[in-house]
Amino acid sequence: MHESVDGEWSFIETLRHLVFATDSWVGRAILGDPSPWDPLGLPWDEMADTPGVPRDRDARPSLDALLVLRRDRMAKVREVIDGLTEDALDGDTQPVEAPGWPPSRSYPVRECLLIVLNEEWEHRLYAERDLAALEAALAAEQGGARPAAG
Repeated sequence: MHESVDGEWSFIETLRHLVFATDSWVGRAILGDPSPWDPLGLPWDEMADTPGVPRDRDARPSLDALLVLRRDRMAKVREVIDGLTEDALDGDTQPVEAPGWPPSRSYPVRECLLIVLNEEWEHRLYAERDLAALEAALAAEQGGARPAAG
């Protein structure tokens, strides 16, 4: 779960990034929390240090710990979507007057949700690709041994 493929994020780091994306675009931008980030959230590598935003690249949480966070964030997104009206979906967020990510300004609610959905989709593809590569490497390491039929 902590192994990287070709310098990309590990599966755990990918989950940490998805927590960060949800905290940022749903917690901060849509719900207006000025500091929604869990310490295990992981911004993208090139993001500048931002006051109040966690950036512990070396944290190595367990899969179980991250799944608890992910379930919580997924429930938060579900709650936001369930409470949306067409007008609210087509509306804009209120700026959060505090340092953080995303920057303090108004955003279309639809755009915020699409960013989160896009992050989920793209990072799922990356994770599946990398897990397949790790499985293939493990199989090659084991000499392609398969259980005997019988």
